[in-house]
Amino acid sequence: MTRRVHPLFILMSSISTIRSLLIPFAALILNAIRKGEINSYTWIGISVGILFVILYGIASWYFYTFTIDAETIRVRKGIVKKSERTTQRKRIESIGIQQNVIERLLRLATLTVETSSESGSPEVELKGIRLDFAKELKSSIKNDGPIVAKEESEEIAYTIPVRDLALAGALSGRVGLALVGIGTAYQFIDQFIERYVDRLFSELAHLSLIVLTGLGILVLLIIYIGSIIVYILKYGAYRAVLQHNRLLIGYGMLNRTEVAFHADKIQALVIQESWIQRLIGRASLSLHIISATGEKERLLLHPFIRTNEIDGFLATYLPRFRQFTPQYEVAAKGFRYRVRWPLIGYALLFTTLSSVVSIVLDSSWRFLILLLFIWLPLYFFAVRSGYKKTRFGTKHDLLMLRKHWIQKETVYTPRLKIEELTWSVSRFLEAKEIAKIQVHLRGNTAFNALYFKRSDIQQLQIWYKQSFLSDPLAGEADQHDE
Repeated sequence: MTRRVHPLFILMSSISTIRSLLIPFAALILNAIRKGEINSYTWIGISVGILFVILYGIASWYFYTFTIDAETIRVRKGIVKKSERTTQRKRIESIGIQQNVIERLLRLATLTVETSSESGSPEVELKGIRLDFAKELKSSIKNDGPIVAKEESEEIAYTIPVRDLALAGALSGRVGLALVGIGTAYQFIDQFIERYVDRLFSELAHLSLIVLTGLGILVLLIIYIGSIIVYILKYGAYRAVLQHNRLLIGYGMLNRTEVAFHADKIQALVIQESWIQRLIGRASLSLHIISATGEKERLLLHPFIRTNEIDGFLATYLPRFRQFTPQYEVAAKGFRYRVRWPLIGYALLFTTLSSVVSIVLDSSWRFLILLLFIWLPLYFFAVRSGYKKTRFGTKHDLLMLRKHWIQKETVYTPRLKIEELTWSVSRFLEAKEIAKIQVHLRGNTAFNALYFKRSDIQQLQIWYKQSFLSDPLAGEADQHDE
């Protein structure tokens, strides 16, 4: 049966359009007020624009229809240029539900249905449908029949306390993004508050250096606390539920996101540990699932788990994945080729800067620019430490790839999820019997690391070829084949 999305889609679409145009309209109005050019014709024009947005929303709703049956999902939309997209239910890999603030107030949701397509967008996107209907559709994630009611069964669920989210936000490194956002906003509104800013700076100029330093620290502290609050709002009300080998992950206190998928659809598990997290024994877990959108390919599983609890957590929620010790290390002679070009590039850059400064500025600045060269040995030893800790290994049907730089990242991926396993090397390094590993998964996901011995890579290729054998290997008989 063909149906339309909820009529409240008109209101949601109109508000979203007006919100997207709010900043340029506000800029024009403020500029007109400053120049004294605002009059009744200005407000008439704004009213006509709002009326046009509402009429456009009504037309968009009328021509936005969808059909869901036991075999397919079809979506038709478009006012001038019409389009229809049909997706077979058996090809569905994951179903997600997102709610922004407007949708949560209206009890609506956006449902995305994604396959292994590499189109860069969801196969199906239904905006403005009832939340309960979206959840009903999501319950049919098995894709083997018509929409069914949610079954009563045993489920395993976990939530993340606000305290852990606050700690994760404090160590997330989002202060830099906050500063960039503030700088961008300032550039936009500078023309409207320029006189107030000038007055503020003139007042601050009379303050002592200690007071100015204190004010600067206070501003940074406020930004830092704000970044933590934003993190909590983004991942608050976190809940993960495991039921019938299906995993449902939902988070967000304002913009709500829910994604449901079968555990067999997970392409990779990523364990990340920043240097601060390593000091306190914490890590973050994320998943790469088969998805068409880059945003959804990487899904947060746990933002702040204790490292000594990872094994137990995986045994409960993702028994297919397990930690193990890698067998293969990087080739020692490959380090010089890993570090040589970056070192030469930095050295040339610093030398050029030193030459320019020595000509343009006085001797005091010449001395300070020489401090840049301290970065070269620091970079050398940091890269050397990370390079020596790069590993890969295999155990049964799992491949593990670990890279260690400022952040330690360990990737586990099942053999059957690897679309392509390659090695690459320049002609010059080919005679050195070392190469770079590249692992390609479905959905434009790839991991790589360098440099390993060719003999070790050959062992990896032999392991990978076993996935094409007709009989399962020992230890793999209990795995779900695809």
